[in-house]
Amino acid sequence: MNVVIEGIQAVLGDILNANPAGLTEHELLKILAEHEVSLFGEDYFNSPLGLFQRHFLLFHCLYLLRDKLRAEQRSDMEIHCLGIRQIPYRSTASDHPTLHDPLAAYYLELDNFTNTDEQEVLRLLNDFWQRFSGDEQRDKALAVMGLAHPTSYPEIKQQYRRLAMQCHPDRGGEIDQFQKLEWAMGILRVLYREN
Repeated sequence: MNVVIEGIQAVLGDILNANPAGLTEHELLKILAEHEVSLFGEDYFNSPLGLFQRHFLLFHCLYLLRDKLRAEQRSDMEIHCLGIRQIPYRSTASDHPTLHDPLAAYYLELDNFTNTDEQEVLRLLNDFWQRFSGDEQRDKALAVMGLAHPTSYPEIKQQYRRLAMQCHPDRGGEIDQFQKLEWAMGILRVLYREN
């Protein structure tokens, strides 16, 4: 496997050198598939596990290449799914500790590749979409209340009480506005784990 990973790194270096503006992860995966690089065939789109494995292997190789380029003081890399590119090397003072990079640590640990099965990938995807949906609902609910994230539950309750007094139908408010406020508070109670 080490020989394959070293070969992938060499191809990645050539591709990134030929594309100084950088590439997205998707573009890079397509180029690797077109070059018939081992383990990057077009079939990586066929299943969530296959996609995860190609993604993981790509990022594993990118972080290894980045560390190699840094050690040789030739260049550095920006690594993100929306932009992967080489950047000039910048020397850092040796008396400053290097910051821990949790993403690099995750992708450099091959056990995360070998120990992740289809069920785990589906769970990770489900967790992502639940968080994404929850953030969207939270932001809509906070907007109804004239608040924005981050905020605390006590601030939400205080704002709810103030707005409820203003828009309650018994106090001359509109029922539609009051119903929106009730909807927002119901969402925020659940998301902030308060009842």
